Amino acid sequence: MIKYLFNPAELINEKFSALSLAGFLLSGPAFALFFLQTAIDSGSSVFFGLFKGVLFGTLGIAFAGILIWLIVKIAGSNSGLMSVMGAIALSYTSTLIFTIVGLFLHFSLGWNTALSCGITGVLSAFGPMSGVISAITNGRKTLNIFILTLTGLYIIFFWAILT
Repeated sequence: MIKYLFNPAELINEKFSALSLAGFLLSGPAFALFFLQTAIDSGSSVFFGLFKGVLFGTLGIAFAGILIWLIVKIAGSNSGLMSVMGAIALSYTSTLIFTIVGLFLHFSLGWNTALSCGITGVLSAFGPMSGVISAITNGRKTLNIFILTLTGLYIIFFWAILT
C-alpha cells in the first residue's frame, strides 16, 4: 500500500483495483481538513465545513475520477474505472499532509492556513495525478495537460462554491 501512496500511477500500471477504493480513505479526510481550515479561517461552521469536505473528498473526487476515465476511454485507453478512480483519490495524499501541517500551524501559532497550506496541498496533488494521467493516456502530453487543467478547474470551482 505504501508504494501506491508515493506513486498512485502504479495502480494503473499493475491494473490492481483491489486497493482502489482505499484511496478515498485519504482523499476524504484530506478535503475534510482542507474545508475545516477554510471554515476556521472564515469563521463559519466547523461541523458543516468538515461535512462538505468529506462529501467532496469522496463523492466529488469519485466524480472527477469518473470524468477522467470517460475522457481517456473516449481517447482509446483501456484502464479500468476503479483503478482510475482510486489512483486519482490517492493523488491527494500530499493534500492530507499539507492540511495536517496547516492545522498544526493554525493551532500552535494562530496562523490562517487555508490558502498557504490547504490550497498548496491541493495543488501539490497535481504532480502525482499527472503521473496517473500519463499512465492512462500512454504519455499523450496534450491530453494530459487538458485533463489536469479540467480537473484543477473542477476542484477550485467546487471549493469556491462550497465555501
